[in-house]
Amino acid sequence: MTGDRLDEVQAYYDNLADRLVAVESRNWHLQSRMALNLETIDRYVIPSPSAEETAGPEPIGNGSPRVLDVGCGTGFLLEQLAGRGYRGVGVDLSPESVEHANRRLAEIGAADRLTAVVGSAYEPPEGPFDLIALTDVLEHLEDPRRCLAALRAQLAPDGLLVISTPNRRSLPGARRWLSEHGVPGIRLNLAPIDRWQTWTDLEGHAASAGLVPVSRRGIFFRPGGRVGSQIGRLYRYAPVRRAEVRLSRTPAGRFGFYICLGFRAI
Repeated sequence: MTGDRLDEVQAYYDNLADRLVAVESRNWHLQSRMALNLETIDRYVIPSPSAEETAGPEPIGNGSPRVLDVGCGTGFLLEQLAGRGYRGVGVDLSPESVEHANRRLAEIGAADRLTAVVGSAYEPPEGPFDLIALTDVLEHLEDPRRCLAALRAQLAPDGLLVISTPNRRSLPGARRWLSEHGVPGIRLNLAPIDRWQTWTDLEGHAASAGLVPVSRRGIFFRPGGRVGSQIGRLYRYAPVRRAEVRLSRTPAGRFGFYICLGFRAI
């Protein structure tokens, strides 16, 4: 990513950081896709032997699974992983978001195990990491394969790389296509670089870095715009959210707005 474009993306998320923190607890869009990420993580991360031997439900110290959260934003995922006993680091290009992330980690008493720093997806911290999460990042990169190659080098043996990103082949993806082709009345607010991917795109990028999929799921099926906002009100009900998670495991998940794939190294 060139310096000018990187600055544009950073400014975009710096401006959004306060608002994201304010609405995340009631934003079913965020809650829904993060639930999918966490289910993938809980199922496929292989704890190290030392972590398994550590007493207590939330192991801490050097035996805990080590995570790298690329694009950690304001720390929502890091906070969830703190409760699962992870240690490690989150990186984000937005200083405002990193400040929020470190504040919330301190508030829950996890700052000794998890921290957030300003950094680049192309130059990750030194591993190895049992889990690398790439949430809402790949679509903002001009060279996704370079990023995945760098992350692959920091992945522990049997480690898990989880990628989630907006799906170009979805209802919102169709709406975006209509907007880009000049259909009146359809507007989208997108980041300076926002290249939605497909299931096939992700698998191709990963294969170029020596990664193979172990989990394929998609979630969040409502369209965008006013209609989507109204339908989204249903997500406050637990049965609706559970039904969507079940649907994410079916072939229909391939066309969910957010796709979530888990990868291991070959």
